[in-house]
Amino acid sequence: MRFVFYLIVLGVFASCAFNKQSIVLNSQLHHSHCGGAPPTEETIKGYDTPNDMDVIIVGKKDSMVLKIAGTRKVKLKKGSYRWYQGDKAKETNDLLGSLENELDTNYVIEGPDCINEWKLNKDGAFTVSEKSDTIYLTLEYKCYIGTLPCVKYIGPKYQ
Repeated sequence: MRFVFYLIVLGVFASCAFNKQSIVLNSQLHHSHCGGAPPTEETIKGYDTPNDMDVIIVGKKDSMVLKIAGTRKVKLKKGSYRWYQGDKAKETNDLLGSLENELDTNYVIEGPDCINEWKLNKDGAFTVSEKSDTIYLTLEYKCYIGTLPCVKYIGPKYQ
């Protein structure tokens, strides 16, 4: 009887493992043209660079928190997923304190309401199917502020 029970448990675990699709996650930043020389056809499209980031992946069938150093191979069940920057799991006051320590007088922080709204918004979505092999997680790198949330660049104050 025990043998049958263990065999059933082993079968359940094996079927769960086989239902997952192996994919590569690429984390990257998309840089836009930030002024200076007039843009060419090529520079107007912007460009992507690898990025190291903590990511929260949320789906109905599977979820995970992981660090991606440019690329990372993972196994996910087939289905739809949303992804968020890992910083969105931090306390609002901790994020505000970090921004205040990082930034100088060239920047204005929009406040806790903006941070709370930012935390609720997904950074992207993707679907895993039997044909999936590579998923690109792309963050927009904004001119002068990068990926910092709820920050406005006001520039230097001239005397």
